[in-house]
Amino acid sequence: MPERFIELGRSSVEEAKERVKNTPVCLIIPPSTFLADERVFPFLGILKVAGELEKNGNPVEVLDLSGFSNYEEVVRSYIRGLGIRNFALTATTPQIPAAAKILKVIRDGEPNARVILGGPHVTLTHTGVVQDLQEGRDGRATVAWKQLESLFDKLVVGDGELAIFQAIDPDFKNQIVDAGNLKSSLFLKRGEMDNYASPARHLIARDTYHYEIDGHPAFSVIAQLGCPFECGFCGGRDSNVFRVTRTRSTESIVAEIEQEVKDSIRRGNPLSGVMFYDD
Repeated sequence: MPERFIELGRSSVEEAKERVKNTPVCLIIPPSTFLADERVFPFLGILKVAGELEKNGNPVEVLDLSGFSNYEEVVRSYIRGLGIRNFALTATTPQIPAAAKILKVIRDGEPNARVILGGPHVTLTHTGVVQDLQEGRDGRATVAWKQLESLFDKLVVGDGELAIFQAIDPDFKNQIVDAGNLKSSLFLKRGEMDNYASPARHLIARDTYHYEIDGHPAFSVIAQLGCPFECGFCGGRDSNVFRVTRTRSTESIVAEIEQEVKDSIRRGNPLSGVMFYDD
């Protein structure tokens, strides 16, 4: 495996967390212009990353562009005079065109900023690249990966909760932060899921999202990661991140639900339904 696909160990993560403790980070959710309604469920994965950054003492902001048709102008106005040098985007494959446009706006406004891309598209493309390498070919995944490498400063593969600290650490030189390998110290392990923060929902406009279950206003929860099946239509069937099942304790899940319900009551918009994302 090429050296650029190798990440550092857990001890290096702890050192990175300490080095970047006061580093401000802006997390960006690109719009999903292909959806009829973008304000149904927020992207919880990047909000979990935000929760870990907050727990580490990093100043964090989330720019949620879901539903904004003028998102480029929103980004342009947002970064003006902001002074943040680390921007991290998440993206599914259909969001990549918007992510590329957001990147350009950031480059124009903050030429020295570090721009990171993570999320399902990076992870699945990386899986394809590994398969290409094993089979000695330059396939579509390799072509797509080279495009990503030419655009973004850092590419986070797999789970972002620990990988984000290496991604923003100036001492970590690799362009790829690989948290998608089972042997990686950045891969969220079974039995450790309760150690990580709940999604930082307070960093987005929660009450602008709307979903109902039998007339009950509801919110979403991720109680487990991964799916053990191998459905032929699933793009994640060959990726450890999406295949390996990792569960949280009942106590952890109930605590997150209770907290969100209490927060919604305090905001005057009580929630009484839960939609689990679990596969």
